[in-house]
Amino acid sequence: MKDTDKHSNFIRTEPADTRQDPERTEISANRLVYFAAERTLLAWVRVSLGLMALGFVVDRFSLFLKQRIPHGPGNWSGDPFSSWIGIVLLLVGVSANITAAVRYTRFEIRYHRNVDTRPGRGLSLGIFFTLATAVLGVIIVVFLILTIK
Repeated sequence: MKDTDKHSNFIRTEPADTRQDPERTEISANRLVYFAAERTLLAWVRVSLGLMALGFVVDRFSLFLKQRIPHGPGNWSGDPFSSWIGIVLLLVGVSANITAAVRYTRFEIRYHRNVDTRPGRGLSLGIFFTLATAVLGVIIVVFLILTIK
């Protein structure tokens, strides 16, 4: 028996059908859109969790500074500025999470009703949250520069 005879069952001898069913192509395209929306939701959840974690770290940064300055003022309870920045970062993270959930729910309702699911006009929420995070980052950098002795 030849070596090629063993593998002949795995070789396609008939030509593949190159015609595609338009209805089947449309269904698979719709599934891709749905899965892309789910991936986007999960990305927003990761971003919001990161923002909330960063807010917690910034809020606790004042405790780190308190331990780092052993001979500081007697009743120094930490810097309220870092607490406020931490709270704002937490709120931005929570609002990003809520916004993602609302947008995904709207998309899913429109998707199951076979209505147009393209995004509307206006400022992208991604750009808004990116700018808000950048502004908070600049404020944190300014705070750290001012606390250097």
